[in-house]
Amino acid sequence: MASRAAVAGAVIALIVVIAAAAYVASRGGAPAATSPAAASPAAATTGGTGAASPTAASPVATIQATATAGGLPKKIPIGLAIAVSGGYAVDGPKRLKGAQLAIKEMNDLLAKAGAPFRFVGIHEDTQGNPQKAVDVVKRFIADGIQVIVGPLSTSETAAVMPLANRYHVVVISPSSTGEAAAKPNDYVFRVAPPDSKQGPALATIIYKLGYRKLVIIARNDDYGRGLATLVADTFKKLGGQVKTILYQPDKPDLSAEVTQLAAAVQSFGADKQTAVLVIAFDNDGLQILQKASKIPVLTKVRWFGPDSMARNTFIENPQVAEFLMKVHFLGTRPAIERNPVTKHFEEAYKKMYHEAPTPYAYYAYDAAWLAMLSVLVAGKYNGTAIKAVLPTVGAHYMGATGQKVFDKNGDCAIANYALWTVAKVNGKYVFKTIGMWHDSTKTIEWFNK
Repeated sequence: MASRAAVAGAVIALIVVIAAAAYVASRGGAPAATSPAAASPAAATTGGTGAASPTAASPVATIQATATAGGLPKKIPIGLAIAVSGGYAVDGPKRLKGAQLAIKEMNDLLAKAGAPFRFVGIHEDTQGNPQKAVDVVKRFIADGIQVIVGPLSTSETAAVMPLANRYHVVVISPSSTGEAAAKPNDYVFRVAPPDSKQGPALATIIYKLGYRKLVIIARNDDYGRGLATLVADTFKKLGGQVKTILYQPDKPDLSAEVTQLAAAVQSFGADKQTAVLVIAFDNDGLQILQKASKIPVLTKVRWFGPDSMARNTFIENPQVAEFLMKVHFLGTRPAIERNPVTKHFEEAYKKMYHEAPTPYAYYAYDAAWLAMLSVLVAGKYNGTAIKAVLPTVGAHYMGATGQKVFDKNGDCAIANYALWTVAKVNGKYVFKTIGMWHDSTKTIEWFNK
């Protein structure tokens, strides 16, 4: 494996070339960045007829005021539409840190390259709420921001997609995977494998392990509903039976839905061929698992889940962690194809934040790197130009999560999945990777078994 110094040297060499090219382009009079025209959401909502200029209090106002003679501004804004509250109160801050680490590293490299510009991350909390995400993106667009890392969820990403397409602003989500945001020829890119891959993978894994009757309990939102449908469709095609329970994720009490889940499991016989798939986030998932742990019939069957269940919230609660171990919980999450950059990211993240990164922090790091590299390759701060080069940049990029080849929808085209469970190691509950689902061969590889 290449040394960290070799990796850093290769990256620095790449940045020197890109930064030099961008600087030459800027000195040569490439088109300057412009504020959105009359069609900007700010102008539309205020009845204005001219361009929506950033306000004096806006951080982008200062950035635009210090633009170079042409091409790239001296300070290049990267919008960070990342939720750090609501359903993302636990994991969202870690994803934000991943993106911010990438910006710091890029600026350090630009300084070494002697480039005359730096990137500036501008963060706003979308709260995991689609309308809040729309509001944030509208403000970013009105301020002239041309590339955004985030939002995190599929419902948020789908909600901001029309804005991104209308105003030609690139959106790079580090963790949206649902079908609702899988559209061709748009300005939205997603660096994590989409659920069009994970849904069939989950269904096939469950079926291959001998289960023929599956009860799904899932969030009734774009992510949960979409993934549940993908799993159910594939499982039925394989010859299995499925019952699906959808719930409102913001409902304060999910007792009725868990009781309904127990009844569905019982109706299937609660035997060795019966399984449960749960698709939830922190707050709703914690409530479901706590209630399920107290219902005997739900402790007798095997449970499965996607990457949304790999959250520390669940293993930090001893009651829930013990339940997950008792039902031999098996989950899928996008496999991080380890390489020297992966190791570098982990070491840099731990050094900077004094904690280990969670899985989607890796993707946020890569999303930010892709955003910045695409700006530099474009040589100008323009969403249309950034969109045009991003797929090629991704195809030649090797990041913390591996190579970023995009499909026709702008989604990650490489989709292997790590198989994980909950274990107790030295008295501490942990997520343990025990296998791998290989998408190309549709086979399971078990580790240490």
